[in-house]
Amino acid sequence: MEKIWTILDLINWCKPYFEKQGVDSPRLTIELMIAHVLHVPRIQLYTKFDRPFSDDELSTLRAMIKRRAAREPLQYILGETEFYGLPFAVSPAALIPRPETELLVEYVLKRLKQDSISDASILDIGTGTGCIAIALAKNLPEASVYALDVSESALELAKTNAERNSVHNVQFGKINILETQPKRRFRVIVANPPYIGLDYMKELEPELSNHEPRTALTDEADGLRFYRRFAEIFPAMLEEGGSFAVEMGFGQASAVEAFFREAGFQVEIVNDYAGIARICAGWRG
Repeated sequence: MEKIWTILDLINWCKPYFEKQGVDSPRLTIELMIAHVLHVPRIQLYTKFDRPFSDDELSTLRAMIKRRAAREPLQYILGETEFYGLPFAVSPAALIPRPETELLVEYVLKRLKQDSISDASILDIGTGTGCIAIALAKNLPEASVYALDVSESALELAKTNAERNSVHNVQFGKINILETQPKRRFRVIVANPPYIGLDYMKELEPELSNHEPRTALTDEADGLRFYRRFAEIFPAMLEEGGSFAVEMGFGQASAVEAFFREAGFQVEIVNDYAGIARICAGWRG
């Protein structure tokens, strides 16, 4: 007789298998996969360890395990992730939203609250999944949010996520910010641009280098190309009293800060929860 696999059997088999393949958080990974296949919250697995898998469920899970063992990101396999408490569809069309980027949303919301502004015009450059723009729009229903990207497929994904989260105060548009700049002005500009230098691309984990969109990872230069451009065009794109906040990579704070100071901005560097300089924010004096 063919073996009957239970939830606990699969966890116990797959955890060491994923460890051998170099998969991060192996037990959490297989538990999230099982919960996805069974359409139940992960916490419920602990009360159903003896539940057997049907042939169809086992077939679906096997395919997912194979993909993850090949180091495809778990989020792409599940087709979704969470960002700032909201659900987002994900695909290889856009970078996977990451927890450190939530700090960018927190910073903008805090600054607007301090300034008692609820109806700000906000621009998100390189929106990808739309996670930053949609999180801001959801928390600022009176704001007008504009989300730009150079990728048509990323914009389609972002529009899907806006609908999924019942957000109607975001407008999407296609633009190459390195070549063109919007003609209107904004109260706030946010961006999480491609900041991995070309020399560092070969050092990335397979999940990044082999699966996430290259154009969202690297500027094909030194990792600072977009910040130079931002320092050049932001003065003409911000309203009087306006501000910007951009995410940076490890070790880039000094260079990025210098670009904006030379452009006449007062600058603040914000560390993430690991103590890494993650956000460069600025405003006119």
